[in-house]
Amino acid sequence: MMKKLIILPLIIILFGLTGCVGSTQLTTTTTGLPENGSIEQGDAMIFPKSEYGYIGDPMPFYHDGVMNMFYLLDERRGSIGFHPFALFQTSDFLNYDDIGTVIPYDNSISSQDLALGTGSVIYGNDGLYHAYYTGHNGSGEMPYYEKIQHAVSSDMITWTKLPDDGFFGGVNDFRDPYVYYSEEDNEYWMLITTRDSLGGVLKIYKSTDLYFWQNHGTFYRNTEGSYNMECPTLIHYNGYYYLSFSEQGSGNDRIVHYRYTESIEDGFQIPAQDFFDGWGFYAGRIEKVEDRLVLSGWVATKTLDKDYGTYMWGGNLVNHELVQDESGLLYPKMMTETDEFLSNEVAYQIVDTNATPIENGFTFSSNRGYNYLLFEELEEKPTKISFIVDILDSSNFGITLNAYESEVGSLNFYFDFENNRIEFYNVDANLIAYSSPEISIPFDFGNVDELNITMVTEGSVIIVYVNDQIAMTSRAYDMANSNFGFFTLSSNAVISNIHFFE
Repeated sequence: MMKKLIILPLIIILFGLTGCVGSTQLTTTTTGLPENGSIEQGDAMIFPKSEYGYIGDPMPFYHDGVMNMFYLLDERRGSIGFHPFALFQTSDFLNYDDIGTVIPYDNSISSQDLALGTGSVIYGNDGLYHAYYTGHNGSGEMPYYEKIQHAVSSDMITWTKLPDDGFFGGVNDFRDPYVYYSEEDNEYWMLITTRDSLGGVLKIYKSTDLYFWQNHGTFYRNTEGSYNMECPTLIHYNGYYYLSFSEQGSGNDRIVHYRYTESIEDGFQIPAQDFFDGWGFYAGRIEKVEDRLVLSGWVATKTLDKDYGTYMWGGNLVNHELVQDESGLLYPKMMTETDEFLSNEVAYQIVDTNATPIENGFTFSSNRGYNYLLFEELEEKPTKISFIVDILDSSNFGITLNAYESEVGSLNFYFDFENNRIEFYNVDANLIAYSSPEISIPFDFGNVDELNITMVTEGSVIIVYVNDQIAMTSRAYDMANSNFGFFTLSSNAVISNIHFFE
């Protein structure tokens, strides 16, 4: 690891002083900040995974002060059946009760429930919890691959399947039921991901009792392509209806979109920025949590658990908080619970830089090909990093990770101001100009003079939030326990107000 310590006026230098925070003895700095890695965090998890496997499509159901995070459990154990419904329960999005499987698949080639697909849970007027899910069997044993299935429970833990309530849609793609209660109509609506001769559509079925459903045709048609609209959500919040879905594509065409309207009868509008994150985040579902909205999805693992691997299905749970502006648009930001939990400021030493120190920051110059500012090894534990970047005279700026015995990191977030892109690369920073990004999303920097950036990391998962307007989630296996920092490529920039929290 790089251990070179640069002594500059801005640098925090460790002196081995000690202080006491609670019952934890801490090494502090001349500013009184504790040393990084020293804050006790208990069993909190920012990006949890189950002890039984990986997190697949979340199906959040907030009820009586508890987020019941149903999800498809990716056991990866080689049985012919797969993806049972499992359950996390949390009241603070930090500490999770890992209930495990609650609705199992049938490990039989002759069962419609050979595999379970995404669905939703709702509390009915009959005092029972109702789960709707996709029974999937692609063996050819069934009339169609997918069928909408129903189960009921009195406690959300023990469920009784009601196979007689299930129904086909007449096509193989017929899945991801989402149930919404319409107070105006006093009836339940079920959105179903399916297809017709023109492409992907969301069908709507209606019911007054949650047991018998009638087909009411197409609710929303994909007007932006022919892809399926997976994992739909319909939410009414502060005067607007929000419809979200995940684009069943590949690479950067595999993201979560949303639409909005004040009246369903008037149709949905497509916002200019109709997404919240890149394709590192998938299968996002929106849920109301008291007076706010939360978007829950997953960040994929990679083959061989290596940064050079390809993205797989399922991984760790990721939650974004969604903020509504005065015109009804939604933007992602860090969960309030995460932000408040990661509030203990800690010290990180600067180990190397060729940037110019100024009061409370550093200046990067276009006269140098590669400007960099590197800090000591990033902790694996949950960490928050915030900073401001003045980009008024900039063409690019980057965050570099895994700078192992080098000034150049191999994992990089890159802000391309000239082409209005935010990108993630798994190549050395000095090779970005000659490489293709692993993740790329458009973002308009045209009227932006500075970036307020907050990063949250835990283990191999990282999210970068930019101006509380966009997020980029990624998997970065070699991020922790290596030097990290900031860079520009022949570009000016000023970075200031750098703070670290645990």
